Amino acid sequence: MIGYSRYGGFQPINRSMDYAAQELKKYSETAARRSKMGLEGDGAPPESFAALLKRADEFRASGESCGATDSIGIILRQMDEPQAGEKVTKTVFHNGVCVVVEKDYLRGNSITVGGSSNPNWIHVNTSVGTVHIDLNDIDSLMKCLDMFSPEDLNLILRKITEVRQCKDAIQEIDQLRNTPIRSAEDKEEQEKE
Repeated sequence: MIGYSRYGGFQPINRSMDYAAQELKKYSETAARRSKMGLEGDGAPPESFAALLKRADEFRASGESCGATDSIGIILRQMDEPQAGEKVTKTVFHNGVCVVVEKDYLRGNSITVGGSSNPNWIHVNTSVGTVHIDLNDIDSLMKCLDMFSPEDLNLILRKITEVRQCKDAIQEIDQLRNTPIRSAEDKEEQEKE
């Protein structure tokens, strides 16, 4: 097969060796040569493809996880399926916050984040189920943001913003209702004088 060279000519493409394989071959030859010479290390720069691949293999072999084992989606997959009329519940403590994940046959998935002595709950429908959030305990939600996908976070934060804007509008309407009454009373008092 003939490929186009950006330097003005056509040249054959060697399909038996791709770039990654060539880099690994160079890396293994360099590492073997260095070990024969008695030198320490493998000689690869830390940002090279081979060094990154080696670090990834070491990380996988160590058995550590990269933090995604406690996301809501993974927790839901690990839970048993509910039977009709029964719930399956799992309580998880993430960054010091109690998160209750519940699977219900009729109602679907329910995730409750935090809670306070005087709760003000909002309910957000997300891809993993209905998330119940206490507006009086936003700190708990902030500690658990890494458990949700970016799309779900967008929905949650939009709902919180929407609820707060509605509350501000209701307070403003109440203030406007009370203001004319006071001004009318003041006018009546001024007319009497």
